[in-house]
Amino acid sequence: MNYKERPLNQSLITRFLYKGEEKTPICPKHIYFTDILKTHKYRTESMYKGSFFETLCIGRGAGGRIIDDLPRKRLKKEQEIENIKREKQGFPPLKGDKTIDQIRIEQQAARFKVLSAKYQVTVLNENTQVKIIVPWHKNPEIYLSMEFDIFPTAIISNDGFRMAIIDLKLTGDIHTTFGEYCWGAPEYLDVIQAIMYHYGARQVVNYVELNPHMTELLTKPAVSLIKKNDLDFYYWVFNYKKAKLEDKLIKVSWDSTRENELHEAIRKTVALIEYYENLEWPAEPNFKLCKECTIFDCPQRQTIQSI
Repeated sequence: MNYKERPLNQSLITRFLYKGEEKTPICPKHIYFTDILKTHKYRTESMYKGSFFETLCIGRGAGGRIIDDLPRKRLKKEQEIENIKREKQGFPPLKGDKTIDQIRIEQQAARFKVLSAKYQVTVLNENTQVKIIVPWHKNPEIYLSMEFDIFPTAIISNDGFRMAIIDLKLTGDIHTTFGEYCWGAPEYLDVIQAIMYHYGARQVVNYVELNPHMTELLTKPAVSLIKKNDLDFYYWVFNYKKAKLEDKLIKVSWDSTRENELHEAIRKTVALIEYYENLEWPAEPNFKLCKECTIFDCPQRQTIQSI
């Protein structure tokens, strides 16, 4: 694979690995079309709601995606009657009522703006959804890409006034201790995204020519802080499934052990990509994976669950 044309990102790593170990089951064909060629997209409700939350908080989601509304409740009978009148009069139709999830997500976005001022987090068009590309110093032919929700920004935390990378996360319950997104037990999270972003932010100061849009963001004070390792990464997690709206900052530290974990994850992912490339990215059908897959014309699609 040409990694300059299709740089490796943390999302692709997490399609193959979880906490450094190979995931099972996976479908190489699905990964190829959705994460490498990107001719097909993932279709999950949580991703859609996450993009909506990011749009409200920082203006857009990953990849510049703007989601300014969510699917509404079905129209009430009186609303349907009103829309018939509106159509005749040339007025736009009424929308259905907002779901409780949408109401809470909007409330959390409002809380984010208040809390950003409290923590002195800077949110501008220039420092949100910031894309960078850097060569992997272990093999400069392999390029890595990242998209920071917010970077660079200051933040006031328990460690005082710091420079930070912030990644926004929306979840049903910030106290859950189950699954891959166990925000209630962060010590069990796969933090490869955070580690890769730590690495990328430290490398980009040496590759401004590849990232000319970073010239104004990487001021002399910012570069000095990065080179002195005065840079933190935070997941900023907000819930929406409970009446009590909460949030939490989770700091992911950076050290040589974490850096080595990143290099090993990159090495494993590159090896798996080469392996599946040689096999021409075969389909490995699995009912659960096929159910969520958007390659609808795949002849190997498994539509019947076997037990």
